[in-house]
Amino acid sequence: MLFKLSSRNVKRSIRDYSIYFLTLVLGVCIFYIFNSLESQTIMIDLSQSRKSYVELISNVISVVSVLVSFILGFLVIYANNFIIKRRNKEFGIYMTLGISKNKISFMLFFETIIIGILSLVVGIFIGAFLSQGLASITAKVFESNMSKYQFIFSKEACLKTILYFGLMFIMVMFLNFIIVSRCNLIDLINSEKTNQKLKGTNLILSVILFILAILCLGFAYKLILENKLVDIANKEFKTSIILGIVGTLLFFRALAGFLIKVTQNSKNYYLKNLNTFTLRQLNSKINTHYISMSIICLMLFIAIGMSSTGIGMKKTLEKTAQFQTPYDMTLYQDMEGNDNKSKLAESLSEIGIDVKDYSNELVNYNLYNNDISFKEMFKDTEDEVLKKQITVMIDLNVPLLKISDYNKLKKMKNKPEVNLKEDEVLLLTDMSMMKSPIKEYVSKNDTIDINNNELKLKKEYEYNPIETSPMSMNGLTLIVDDKIVEDLGIHRKYLSLNYKGDKIVTEEKVLKDFDNLINETQEVQDFKISAMTKMIAIDANMGSANMFLYVGIYIGIVFLIASAAVLALSQLSGATESIERYNVLRKLGVSSEMINKSIFIEVLLYFFLPISLALVHSVYGIKVANEMVKAFGDYDMIGNNIFSIGTILGVYGIYFIATYNGYKRIVNK
Repeated sequence: MLFKLSSRNVKRSIRDYSIYFLTLVLGVCIFYIFNSLESQTIMIDLSQSRKSYVELISNVISVVSVLVSFILGFLVIYANNFIIKRRNKEFGIYMTLGISKNKISFMLFFETIIIGILSLVVGIFIGAFLSQGLASITAKVFESNMSKYQFIFSKEACLKTILYFGLMFIMVMFLNFIIVSRCNLIDLINSEKTNQKLKGTNLILSVILFILAILCLGFAYKLILENKLVDIANKEFKTSIILGIVGTLLFFRALAGFLIKVTQNSKNYYLKNLNTFTLRQLNSKINTHYISMSIICLMLFIAIGMSSTGIGMKKTLEKTAQFQTPYDMTLYQDMEGNDNKSKLAESLSEIGIDVKDYSNELVNYNLYNNDISFKEMFKDTEDEVLKKQITVMIDLNVPLLKISDYNKLKKMKNKPEVNLKEDEVLLLTDMSMMKSPIKEYVSKNDTIDINNNELKLKKEYEYNPIETSPMSMNGLTLIVDDKIVEDLGIHRKYLSLNYKGDKIVTEEKVLKDFDNLINETQEVQDFKISAMTKMIAIDANMGSANMFLYVGIYIGIVFLIASAAVLALSQLSGATESIERYNVLRKLGVSSEMINKSIFIEVLLYFFLPISLALVHSVYGIKVANEMVKAFGDYDMIGNNIFSIGTILGVYGIYFIATYNGYKRIVNK
């Protein structure tokens, strides 16, 4: 009997709280998709290095899944409490009919099992198909062959999903037993007549709190813009986070009373149609749920920030991978006081490595010591990002590069050579964040003193890499005439080359020989050398790009659906207790059209307020994050941000429409 009653209640609950069930299905689906990544990529033709990056991404996602499980667990418990609370009268009727609390608890136990099994089956079923798309995206990013790929069902991801969500549902069952055991019949029967009160909601206090909220948020924005995420451990950064949280909480605590105060000043609008009723309804909900609305706002802010930054980092790293790998391979040796003047290729030849076995096109070049400090050069910069970063940088000298070597490197890239007079110096960087400071420096200075030689600054600068590396490594290098460095010590030796023949075959030979070189030189000749190939650099960037993308989207989607679902369930639960109010309006002659319009405005404002403040937070948060991302290379900030925010608003809008239709159905039923 209890199981039959539970089945009937589940059917009714799914109709009334379909958003809750759909959110559970979405949560299971997303959890399965991202945790099945490693299993999905087994059938993809990936190199060993790429497989290691996929494994790293899977490990990071596994760690993130722990956080995700807590968020989804909070959502399940929060939603369950809302639904149980709305059913107080139903439970009171059961107890009046003689059904014991234990039987009601077991009825809820069966309901939770049914809902849990349904959501797991449907979510994993959908996730199993959608996860194939994630595998194809991964293969596309790594430019891998999928000819051998076939449909994969990940047993590991399935068991992990069942385990995590099973624990959530067990927790819900346990809490349901506690809730029912504490119920009193009189409270259950009269639950609809109980009013929730909130002390200190007078208009004057609300206005004061609202002003304080604006001040807290304004100061938080100022601090975060000044900090620029350069040092997240400093006092300014921590203070901005605390002020942001406090300001958000005060904003929603004061909002209801402040809205009434502002709206009442416009009598024509306040007294028009059902605006008074709608505003009072909204006021009641905000006063009751201002803490949850504050949390939702912050979660939406994180969702927007994570997804925008994840997409931005992916695009940036992809672009950087192409820009920073002009040669098939670059080797270098830090001199560290060594006065050996021989070329790096010659040093390699002495220990049995002939670079001509790999290439017919190569350039030996050096970076030379210089007495000019980077911090000294840019101590007066007006660039806000560099000004912040320069305070925590290690004070290094700016190296020199011969113009003849630089032109050889450009020739190997099939780019035109640069003309430089004997008394001139040209600034070179491969960091996009240094473009603005360098432009400022050459515009303010005409000459620069290099080892007691006063040289003229060329007013243009070069934005090019001089080595193959996974990311921008050269903040600044000074290109000078060859004579300037004749008596200077070598800071670092370089050798850049392009492979001959089949690049993949040559790459394998290089990696094998270079492995032997490292073992031999470290143990025998103490000849320390480092190298980076184009293929390894691109794989590293693609791996990092995918990690930022997947983690950002994973957390962003979970936070988004959790936030939207809580808002939706809160409104739908409130719709049940508002039925009598709408019935009174009908008896007073209010049309269904006006009632539906009132519902639309109420639900719209309830959804609009958290996302609007979250978007304001995001304007400042994304602005600072973009400055950090620019350190890795150029990317389309506006386009990526619009895409990610637009997608989030689209999903959020779907929840809004579903909530509005559900609210109407409950009220008009």
